[in-house]
Amino acid sequence: MSGLRESKKAATRTSLSRAAAQLALSEGSEGVTVVTIAAAAGVSPRTFHNYFASREDALIEFIHSQVKDLIAKLDELPDELSPSESIEKIVIDHLSTGESALDSFGALIRVCEIVEMYGHPPEMAKIELLAAPLLDFFKKKMPGVPDFELLVSIHMHAAAVATALRCIYDAPEPHDKEEAASLVRRALAMLK
Repeated sequence: MSGLRESKKAATRTSLSRAAAQLALSEGSEGVTVVTIAAAAGVSPRTFHNYFASREDALIEFIHSQVKDLIAKLDELPDELSPSESIEKIVIDHLSTGESALDSFGALIRVCEIVEMYGHPPEMAKIELLAAPLLDFFKKKMPGVPDFELLVSIHMHAAAVATALRCIYDAPEPHDKEEAASLVRRALAMLK
């Protein structure tokens, strides 16, 4: 019985975090409130508070879930790919879901920007912690390299990808997939 209960709790938590992200994308930062998130997920505000202390926590849960899924995809790639090649493949493959799709890079970037707009340092610290799982991936790809250099490499890759994605998603729609893929390749080529 507790297994079913736990899976229902996990499903509700996921539903709330995805509802928060969807509202952030469709309504902007002002449209994300506990009441609107709860309504979109089909639960009461009280139920929302059983899972999250704030709207920011729900959005950070969404970000964490997306990053976790991306890292799992990175781990599935062939070992012979370098970190840059692995990241390039994942980013380009993820472009195909489109900016409006909740699981796209465009959505992930926009939700991160909205959390940044809220300007709460504790939330930003939580986002920074999301880089930690990438450290394990980079350690596997670059054995013997000290953590400091690996962290620098992670942040350089993140900056290169973020710059390419901002250029892609700031351009008028529709976005040309080949042009977008080219920008990602060019950005990551700067790190070679």
